[in-house]
Amino acid sequence: MNNIENTKIDWRNRNVYRDRKHEHLVKLLVEDKETAIFDFNKELMVFAAMVGYCFNVKKPLSNDRIQITLGTYASSEDDGFIYLLALMEQRDATCLKESHIQDSIKIFEEYCNGGLDLINDWFNTSKGRADLLKLDTLEEKLMEQLASNNLIENNVELDVDF
Repeated sequence: MNNIENTKIDWRNRNVYRDRKHEHLVKLLVEDKETAIFDFNKELMVFAAMVGYCFNVKKPLSNDRIQITLGTYASSEDDGFIYLLALMEQRDATCLKESHIQDSIKIFEEYCNGGLDLINDWFNTSKGRADLLKLDTLEEKLMEQLASNNLIENNVELDVDF
């Protein structure tokens, strides 16, 4: 083994963080059997990142955060969403290089955090039985967004530098 291989960091061991302030959403949407719509935390994180991207909401994480290794995302190929968000934001394929993985992860984390904040805001404005109405509110917000998207007219080609 040469020195380059010895200093190389296994990308699967990189950490992907979420802000601890959103643990109530993890409990509601992943852990609680009555209200869960996701099987795993990482699925909620991917969903939240896509919500953040869709609504253009990125927020830096606090220092109080929880980690999931990138390998956990990769085990079900969900890491592709991390790279996709970085590519859509950077519009430069170099973000896919191993040397830029941490920057790509940060983009994902910030969209995820922004998406979780937005979901939390939606839930805070819902009225009625807290848990079940929150799920209805989430569905309503997603349907509104789908209705406002005209996929044919808004289909934008990505200009990516290679």
